[in-house]
Amino acid sequence: MNFTAIDFETANSQRGSACAVGLARVVSGEIVERASWLIKPPRGIDRFEPRNVGIHGIRAQDVVTARDWEASLASIFRFAAGGQFVAYNAKFDASVMRAATEATGLDLPHHEFYCALELAQEHLVLPRHRLNDVSDHLNLPPFEHHEAGADAIACARVVLAIARMGQRQSIAEMWTTPVGAKKTTRLDSKGARTPVGGQINYTTERSLRLAELPQPNSSADPQHPFFGQTFCFTGELQSFSRLEAMAAVADFGATNRQGVTKKTSYVVVGRSDSRHSASVGDLGGSNKERKALDYIAGGQQITVLGEREFLQFLTGARANNLVLPSVPMDSANLSGATLKPTAMTIGRPASTTTASRPAAADSGLHSVRNGLEKAPEGPRWLVVLRRILGLK
Repeated sequence: MNFTAIDFETANSQRGSACAVGLARVVSGEIVERASWLIKPPRGIDRFEPRNVGIHGIRAQDVVTARDWEASLASIFRFAAGGQFVAYNAKFDASVMRAATEATGLDLPHHEFYCALELAQEHLVLPRHRLNDVSDHLNLPPFEHHEAGADAIACARVVLAIARMGQRQSIAEMWTTPVGAKKTTRLDSKGARTPVGGQINYTTERSLRLAELPQPNSSADPQHPFFGQTFCFTGELQSFSRLEAMAAVADFGATNRQGVTKKTSYVVVGRSDSRHSASVGDLGGSNKERKALDYIAGGQQITVLGEREFLQFLTGARANNLVLPSVPMDSANLSGATLKPTAMTIGRPASTTTASRPAAADSGLHSVRNGLEKAPEGPRWLVVLRRILGLK
C-alpha cells in the first residue's frame, strides 16, 4: 500500500491560509519518510486569528522566514512522488490545498485525496472518531494533536492499522472513490467493489481535473491570436456553455485553466447579455476577476474579452476590430457590421500581436463564410457558432 498522509494547519478561517503542513510517506505498508514545515500563508489571507493560534500555537512571527505556498506546493508533490494523499477529514485538507493554490494563482497538479476519518467511521464503532480517540482505540503511539507532522504520522498509522485488520493491501481495497468524486460503485468479476477514481464524467468545469479540460490542438493555425495563449473563463456566457467555450479556444491551440494564474493571457468575462463588451474596468465581480486585476496591476499582460469580442475572434474577424455595434447579435450583424476598435486591456500577451494580426480568417473550419457554411457538423462549439451565425 502506497500513499502520502498529509495534514494542514491554517492561520484563520480562510481555507487557503495554510501555515503548516505535515507529511508521512507510506511505501509497501510502511512509513518510510516524514516531513513537516511552517508555511507563509498567501498574501491577503495571511492574518493569524486567535482561535487558530490557540489550536496549533503558530503565530505570525513564526512564519516570517518560512517558505511560501508556491515553494511548499512543489515540495509537497516532490515528497509524495505521486498524487495519492490520505488525510484525516480529507475534505478539509483537500480544500486547503485547492484554496491556497487558487489564492496564489498557481496550477494544481493532478492528485487524489482519500479520507481516513470516513475509513474509521466505517470500520470502528466508537462514540467519537476524532484522530486522537481513534489512535487510542487502536493502541497506537501517543502524539501531539494539531502539530501537522504528528497528525500526518498518526493518520498514516490509523490507515495502516485498519488495513491490517481487514488484510487489505492497496488504496483500491480501502476506498471506492477519492474525495470529491461521484459516489459510483462498480463490481469486478468477484463481486468486490473497485474504485472508479478519475473515471467520472463531471458535468461542470469546476469539478474537472486539469487533465480533463479541453486540451490545446497542436496542429491549429499558429497565426491565430489564441494559439499558445492561456485562457480563464469567468461568469456565464449566453451563447456557449463553459466547456463549449473551452473546447473552442483549445481547437485554436490555447490552454485552459480553471483559475487566473501567472500564465493567464486571456480572461473571458460572461454576463447576462451576450452583447456585453468587456474591458479591464469591468473586472472585480468575482474572485477570478479580482485576481486578474491584481496581476494586471503587477504588470502581467492580460487581454480581457466580453462575449461579443470572444465571438468575433471565433468568426475570424481582425483583432483590431473587436467590438460589435450595440444591436442584437445575429448573422447579419456579425458578417456586415462596421466595426470600430476599442482599448480594452492594460497589456497584451507577449507572444501575440493582437492589434494587427488576422484571427485566422481563412483557416478552414474557423472562417465565417469560406468554411463554416461548407463544414461538416464538427464539435459542439462549432455547431453552436453556426447556429448563432444563421448558417445551415
